[in-house]
Amino acid sequence: MSTAGYTQLPPTYGASASPGAALPNTESAADGDVPDDFKYGVTVGQSDISIRHAFIRKVYTILTIQLLATTAFGAYLRYMDATSGFLLRHVWTVYAAMLGTFISLAGLWWKRHSHPANIGFLSVFTFFEAYTLGAVTAFYKDSIVAQALAITLGLFIVLTLFTMQSRYDFSKLGSILFFSLWAVILVGFVQIFLPFNRAFDLVMAVVIALVFCGYILYDTHMIMHRLSPDEYIVASLDLYLDVVNLFLAILRILNNRD
Repeated sequence: MSTAGYTQLPPTYGASASPGAALPNTESAADGDVPDDFKYGVTVGQSDISIRHAFIRKVYTILTIQLLATTAFGAYLRYMDATSGFLLRHVWTVYAAMLGTFISLAGLWWKRHSHPANIGFLSVFTFFEAYTLGAVTAFYKDSIVAQALAITLGLFIVLTLFTMQSRYDFSKLGSILFFSLWAVILVGFVQIFLPFNRAFDLVMAVVIALVFCGYILYDTHMIMHRLSPDEYIVASLDLYLDVVNLFLAILRILNNRD
C-alpha cells in the first residue's frame, strides 16, 4: 500500500474465495437424520423458502457487521493522530496485515463448514482487512474517501436489488469476469515494475470497478445456486470482498480525477 499516488491493484480475493461446485449429494447411514436442505448436495435455491430467507438474513447481517466494523476501525486509524504517525513509522505493519488476510482467508476456507471456527477466522480476516484499508485511506482526502464510500454503498444496494428482482441468469458472466480479473491482475503486476501514466491508471481503475460491479451481480446470483445453506459465511465473504475491491477502485478513480 502507498500514499495518495496509490497505483497498486487492491487484493482481489473474490474469485478465489468462491467455493465452487457443491459436493455430490450422497446418501448414507451417517446422514440419514440430516434434513435434506442441509446436505451439501442441496443448494440454497433448492431448499425450502424458509431456509432460503434465513440464509439471506444471515448473509446480509454478517456482511453489514463486517462493513460497519471495517468502516469504524478504518476511521479510527484515519483520525487518531497517534495511529497515523505509527503507520508512517511502521509501514511494515501494513504488509504484515496483508499477509494476515491471506492466512486467515486460507483458514476460513479450511474451516468453512466448522462453527464457530469459521466465525473466528472471518473476524480475524475482517480485522486485518480493516487495518489495511485504514492504512490506505489515511493518505486520501476526507472528501474523496466519503464520496467513494457513498458511491460504493449506493452501487452495491442498486446492483443487489436489481439481481434479486431480475430473471436473467448471471452465471453466464462467470467466464468473462474470471478472465477480466486475471487480466487486471497481470497488468497490475507489470505496473509495479513499469509504472504507467496517470491517464492509464484512471482507465485501469474504471475497468476494475466494472469488473467488481459484475462480480456483485454474479456472486449475488450464485450464492443461491452454488452454496449449501450452511455456507453463509462463504457467501458473506464473497460479497464483502466485492464491496472492498469496488471501494478501492472508486477511490482510485476519484483520486485521479481530483
